[in-house]
Amino acid sequence: MAKSRPGGLNHFVPQKRLVYTCDKPTVRSVYLSDVVNKAGDKRLCAFLADRLPSFYRSPSKLLAALTDDYFITAVRDTLSRLPSADTFQESHFAEVCSAIFAEDVLGLKRLYSKLSLLTSENANAFKMDLLLVDPDSDPLVFTFGEVKSSPKVATNGSSAAHDKGCFADLFRSFNNYDENDVHFDLAAAKDRVEELAPPLRDRVKAALEPYGKRDVSYAGFIVIDSSTSSDEETAVLATRKNKKVFDVDLLRVQTLPVAIEKSYGHLKAILEKCSL
Repeated sequence: MAKSRPGGLNHFVPQKRLVYTCDKPTVRSVYLSDVVNKAGDKRLCAFLADRLPSFYRSPSKLLAALTDDYFITAVRDTLSRLPSADTFQESHFAEVCSAIFAEDVLGLKRLYSKLSLLTSENANAFKMDLLLVDPDSDPLVFTFGEVKSSPKVATNGSSAAHDKGCFADLFRSFNNYDENDVHFDLAAAKDRVEELAPPLRDRVKAALEPYGKRDVSYAGFIVIDSSTSSDEETAVLATRKNKKVFDVDLLRVQTLPVAIEKSYGHLKAILEKCSL
């Protein structure tokens, strides 16, 4: 099992991976983690704004562009890939937050995020959201992560109905993910192996070779506003059967819409300055 990394997103997760329990028979583990907006003098939106661009353009490609001596152009071209539509910002934010959680809290290594496959600023790619690897496993375990989210906040005590919304969507996505999709995602990972540092890079290369020694697992990530968390709705995540075997990490973000708006807002302001 991979070990969590100190620092990073851990600063903003005071309660992490609490085991959800209910009085019904369960078929998977569900872990609850709370993500807060501030930790001392650190702000979640600033931290995520710093990390967001690397999900749309690899740091190595950005560095290569910077070496051409066109700093502002390189930054502008990178930030122009970020979504401007609210709906895409919300779904992309959840994917980024989940990926960083997987790395910093779960200790996994990101091979790639679906966001790196996008061809336009307001678009979605229709494969698994995250492909991760456990660097401490032998043989290497590749984890396919699916991310779902909802921007809803609690109003007048009414239910967010996540059990009929993003929770249900998670099960549908896993059921629709077949062997051809697995091959596509592993092939996409091969194209990004060079981003890894040795010796993990060499181990991943060997594991991705035809008939390479590897294991495959699945993981669900859901990002919601903390005000909408409900034990009754969460029970669906633990009890509903599915074709795939997976556990779920439920990330409950404090004032989620504000975190999304401010994170992308920081970068929008920089993009506007670079476009003058």
